[in-house]
Amino acid sequence: MCAPFLGGPEDGSLLKSFKDHIALAIWSNEDCPTLKCINHDAQIQEWDLQSCHPDTASLQRIIQCSGLNTLIDYSYRKANKEVITAFMERWQQETNIFHLPFGEMSISLEDVSMLLKIPVTGKVVAVENFARYTNESCSDAIKLVSKLLRVIIEDAEEEVNISKGLTVRKGWPKSRWCPKAGSRNINYPSVECTARAYLLYLLSCTLFAYKSGSRVSIALLKLLEDLDDVRNYAWGAAALAYLYRHLGSATRLQVSQIVGYLALLEGWVYEHFKLGLATPNAKYMDYVQPRVCRWVH
Repeated sequence: MCAPFLGGPEDGSLLKSFKDHIALAIWSNEDCPTLKCINHDAQIQEWDLQSCHPDTASLQRIIQCSGLNTLIDYSYRKANKEVITAFMERWQQETNIFHLPFGEMSISLEDVSMLLKIPVTGKVVAVENFARYTNESCSDAIKLVSKLLRVIIEDAEEEVNISKGLTVRKGWPKSRWCPKAGSRNINYPSVECTARAYLLYLLSCTLFAYKSGSRVSIALLKLLEDLDDVRNYAWGAAALAYLYRHLGSATRLQVSQIVGYLALLEGWVYEHFKLGLATPNAKYMDYVQPRVCRWVH
């Protein structure tokens, strides 16, 4: 190819961030590497609900009622980095849409509901006093961890200090509430505490994964305080906004990786585009399973 691709915005003042967009480099015929996809979905299976508490029935009932149970079995264990990179290159963060040869498309709340079967309407997934780190918010975070997970205040303080922010290590809940098979003389916490710890771990592996893959926001724990109310939050809307934000970040020339619930993006691509890259799932049951299960991954 001897000349840059045709295309791109004619008026550079409309999309002010385009000068740093990876599409500009591609149209200039520069070599752009494939994104590293940060995907932790496979880690969900490392926490066995059958062995982490003697009252398994009550624990599973809480998880089922949360509205997040489909994330356990229906997430993609591996991300197709070529597909994700190709669509990221066509994302415009100022409009939150994909610029495609035939027009513009974006992932909608209806797509999220259909693909994942998690709530997309309801209470806003936000905790105001944990929006930024202060001495007060750090103190509140320590008290919250101690209260909701029933750990002594010193242990909660140590964990928050280790994480150096309003977070805890993602593996910390699993290490405390998911005993190894065959272990004995375990003092089990209440089933509610175990459920909160598990849901916190589940959210950190799927909808709200950090790029480092090692932390989870304590703000999410606040939303799990009333377990009967978890299903009333618009988790799908929050996950979509989180994915939008990280798609926008990944379009920058200097960025080499992407995070977010990539199963949502990939499932959306397979749902709307016949690329021949996905293997149909012969065991898929329409109207029973989320649409994301239509493909083997």
